[in-house]
Amino acid sequence: MYRKQMKLQRIICIMLLAASVLAFLYALGYMTDVYDMIYKLRDSKKTPEIKQFLSDMDLFNRDLVRAGIGMILVSLTLFLTNTHIRRKYYVGNYAATALSAGAAIAFSAWAHNLIADFKAQYLSGIIDFEEVKAWADRRTQEGGTSVYTDSTFWFDIHYLVFGILLLAAILLILNAIWKSMLMKREKNALSATEEV
Repeated sequence: MYRKQMKLQRIICIMLLAASVLAFLYALGYMTDVYDMIYKLRDSKKTPEIKQFLSDMDLFNRDLVRAGIGMILVSLTLFLTNTHIRRKYYVGNYAATALSAGAAIAFSAWAHNLIADFKAQYLSGIIDFEEVKAWADRRTQEGGTSVYTDSTFWFDIHYLVFGILLLAAILLILNAIWKSMLMKREKNALSATEEV
């Protein structure tokens, strides 16, 4: 049973690190479509609202990138404490597990709330998609490239990205509970053997 559990704990630690890297990569691409499309709408009737929207998204995106880097560093504590290969967990292993799982859950909740809010603003009429489409068509006719999109891909894909991060955090917690049960069972078995 210990072998299965130890193999699984290694996989879960790697999964959390990979999910943290995925969240960071997501942060790098998060604003791409939206920013390219609406940045040049300087003569829009809603220029102040668009500028504020872009400014707010840009500040959030900077924080999202920083949080992604932080999540990678936090998940590395699992490897620094050898949580991924340790047969018995000690205080440092439980601390690294709690810190990593807690950070992943907090990061996911924070990012989801703000991304959902920005998506709602994006679709609420702050951007006149017909105006943007007309501008993009004119640009294309003049030989430029069209950057028009009404896609919400970068807003929607966060469910997958942060869902994977949440799953890894939950598995990490369940693994720590399983490890504790196995350690207790082993201790009881050793105690019974010593009494005989």
